[in-house]
Amino acid sequence: MLLYLTKLTLILAVALTTYKLLLEDTMAHRFKRYYLLASLVLAIVLPVFTISTTVKINSINQTLVELSEVVIKPHTEIKSSSFDWSIVLITIYSIGILITLIRLISEVYKIERLKSRGTVIEFEGMKIVLLTHLSNAFSFRQHIYLPITEELTLSNKILIHERAHVEQRHTLDILFIEILKVVFWFHPLFYYYKTCIALNHEFLADSKSIASKEEANAYLELLLNQTYKQSELNITSSFNFNLTKKRFVMITKENKPVYNISAALLSSTLFVAIGVSTINTQAATPSVTTDKSEGYVATDVHARYEGGMSQFTQDFISRFELPESAVLDNQSMVIVQFTVQTDGSLDNIQVLRDPLEVGAQVISILETLPKWTPAKHNGEVVASTFTLPIKFKTANHDTP
Repeated sequence: MLLYLTKLTLILAVALTTYKLLLEDTMAHRFKRYYLLASLVLAIVLPVFTISTTVKINSINQTLVELSEVVIKPHTEIKSSSFDWSIVLITIYSIGILITLIRLISEVYKIERLKSRGTVIEFEGMKIVLLTHLSNAFSFRQHIYLPITEELTLSNKILIHERAHVEQRHTLDILFIEILKVVFWFHPLFYYYKTCIALNHEFLADSKSIASKEEANAYLELLLNQTYKQSELNITSSFNFNLTKKRFVMITKENKPVYNISAALLSSTLFVAIGVSTINTQAATPSVTTDKSEGYVATDVHARYEGGMSQFTQDFISRFELPESAVLDNQSMVIVQFTVQTDGSLDNIQVLRDPLEVGAQVISILETLPKWTPAKHNGEVVASTFTLPIKFKTANHDTP
């Protein structure tokens, strides 16, 4: 999970940095919308995959060693932590999800209550909710919410602005990022993503509201008048979205199509390249293959666990917990194979036999143990593969 979150953070950071440096100030608003949404999806999905690279090396660089079995008896003392921090973390995470989910549901409920209190009318294909005590206009899903005093004309810039939000279905984007904020409530980059997405929505709606440069000044004045009427609903698309300065700059900005296309192409290329390299980080160490005609060879010095195999057995048993559902018999042996790489880390951990279904726990324990001292052959550090049998003895077969 930690590796997943690290990759997720790296991809999000790359995507946002690229967006801020190359895209945000361009007028390619539609592309920016798709870029932000696509980068979110990819940031969540890509860390799950790993691109593996297989490189064939001589069999002399690897040796196969069978370790003495680790014996776990019913009376073996298994050291356990007096305080399980994983339960604490899961509890905190669950509470965070519950709070943010309740907050999101509450926001939707408030909007639905407003709709039930207002007067719903149809005007030029728009579903409008007129409210007496509403200070500023906003839209949510297919409805536009307006103060009852607002003029209903096709030239009303506020109405045109909110209509753009509805027609382009900006609520779907907002709900998508809000759901992600529920799942990743602890991650600050998702909150920053929400700001970027909402601001770009305003750029899109502003561009629809201004037909010519002559209308820009009047529109800017209208926008300035609405600045201090802040909305209390975070999941709506509001005319008075508070990043007014950036909207002012964008409204008065000259459109440069060539620059927009160049920025879009460059940002896409950078994001894909860095994103792929990020998910490939774990697979940077090539897989080892051997020439079957030569097979495994002996090494001059075997890989060694710090403190020897007795210490390895002690460290393993102290971390292992036999499931209560496990039924022990004479065949209760788990066999696992792993490779000690040239840096002493364990890789290619595979469970070859697992009658007790404890393979996941065994792999987890091996991954947390200290590094080994790697094997050597002709004075050269080499990788070596070990087969480790883990035998579970029943009380009837226990020896004194």
